[in-house]
Amino acid sequence: MRCYLCGSPEQELVSERLRYESPRKVYRCARCGLVYLHPGMTPEEERRFYEQEYGEIYSSEKGTTPEQLFQSRLPDARMYRSWVAGTVGREDSCLEVGCASGYFLVTIREDVGSVAGVETHRLLRESCESRGIPVHETLQEIGEGTFSRIFAFFVLEHLGDPLAFLTEAKRILVPGGKIFIVVPNVEDALLSLYDIPAFRSFYFTPAHQFYYSRMTLGSLFEKAGLPQHEILPKQRYDLSNHIHWMTAGKPGGVGKYNHVFTPELLERYAGVLEDHFLCDTLCAWVTV
Repeated sequence: MRCYLCGSPEQELVSERLRYESPRKVYRCARCGLVYLHPGMTPEEERRFYEQEYGEIYSSEKGTTPEQLFQSRLPDARMYRSWVAGTVGREDSCLEVGCASGYFLVTIREDVGSVAGVETHRLLRESCESRGIPVHETLQEIGEGTFSRIFAFFVLEHLGDPLAFLTEAKRILVPGGKIFIVVPNVEDALLSLYDIPAFRSFYFTPAHQFYYSRMTLGSLFEKAGLPQHEILPKQRYDLSNHIHWMTAGKPGGVGKYNHVFTPELLERYAGVLEDHFLCDTLCAWVTV
């Protein structure tokens, strides 16, 4: 075992339990802090998992079809649009990697010059194409210098070779192009501050091969030859959700206590977590 990021053989066991049954365990590099699953997926296992199994697992867990997924994720798509507002325009050619059923691309289509996606799961590709969104199966199909913006929402943590992904992203971006990356934050307060056992068992999943903090995400970009980057904190889940985890030990509860909590309290709680990078989400703008 050697750390993917720094090569150190010194590892600490973080968890032996994952959300779904799995032979893998979670480790943290004692030198650089990168958190990851071991053993990792082979490239063939990863390909098969995302082409076949992951879509089925997700659909079964959420009880959803591609069309239902599209409708249910539109609020998230609008939130993502607000995150990138002011950084995209009518001159931009935009690619979303892991575009699923196309909800984000549809949401920004009128704001930008063009949209396209990358999606490995056949049914999701067909859903995008039915909405007039061109979709590629892999990044390797795309020509050099094709896009000015690439978006990857909760994708990087799934990849067994994120450096290869960043290399391909650089190849297909025009000079000065930007990548917008969103990942879960392994320094999430529920995990790192409150250390709720039920959340720990829920948080780690065999679908996520790496778990990033602000420090390790920045180190990854540096190793990929991308020194121009900005990492921003975002808190998506509210105070009610956190209290629900503390009292019930399971997900849910968003908005449950909002008849008591004031908007000012909710905003301040999220802001404090963001100030300390104990938020649940990290966003990064990376310039090529």
